[in-house]
Amino acid sequence: MALPAGTDSINIPQITTGTLAALQSSDNSATTTRDMVTSTVTAPVRTISGYENVSIQLVEQSPLAGGLDRLVFGDLMADYALQLNTAVVGTGDGTSGTLKGLVTLGTDSTNGIPVTWTETTPTAVNGAIAIAKAISKVVTNRYKAAEAIVMSPSVWYWFASQVDSQNRPLVVPVTGASQAFNAAGTVTNPGAPAGLVGTIQGVPVFIDATMTKTYGASTNQSPILIGKFSDSYLFESGVKTRVLPDVLSANLTVRFQVYGYTALAHRYAKAVSAITGTGTVAPSGY
Repeated sequence: MALPAGTDSINIPQITTGTLAALQSSDNSATTTRDMVTSTVTAPVRTISGYENVSIQLVEQSPLAGGLDRLVFGDLMADYALQLNTAVVGTGDGTSGTLKGLVTLGTDSTNGIPVTWTETTPTAVNGAIAIAKAISKVVTNRYKAAEAIVMSPSVWYWFASQVDSQNRPLVVPVTGASQAFNAAGTVTNPGAPAGLVGTIQGVPVFIDATMTKTYGASTNQSPILIGKFSDSYLFESGVKTRVLPDVLSANLTVRFQVYGYTALAHRYAKAVSAITGTGTVAPSGY
């Protein structure tokens, strides 16, 4: 949603202790009550920026159709989007200019509901079990359905390549009105580079190439996220662009710059579970 102007933090109300209801033991007997306790979730506003210095000769004399400025700004805007997406699903802790990423939220062992998948040689069967555990944790703690599973493309396409003892695929392609039989998951968008690709345990699976592959003590894990992601709120300003011809004018250099502001607030710590551990080591060759 749009980031309000004139603020360096976003505050969202939160109920930490809810009201109470109970069965009345008998007519005219005391009923149960409890005062609601409220709090606030605060998300700091962060800045994302980038620039490129280009000689004025290259700008003015470039033979590129549409102009060099269009190419430079297009590339800067693409990387701006990449950095924002990486931060949202990432491992930032919300300090030192970072956003509190979904992996950080999902691996919080104190307030969250993480799942550990321990397996020296990962198998899709145990991966599916870990995903089922994470779905269960979301459902039993949030009392709402898990909305999605998010993983890196390498993990998904590794899952899609795995077979059972009879060499039958565990994740089955489904097209049109066809139905999967005894499948741990389904492929609904074969070969997709991003976005919705299929299901596991009936929950939609989305792939995202910005998911980290350097998590954990050995810096080689690719966490899997499961959650009710609509409990997190991303605020964005419009991305601003500007051309600064005076900064390096002594060298006849022009600076192209983009920047914008964003905040990420998580209303419920137990709405997202992250699967980590040796089973999530990024698959070789994928």
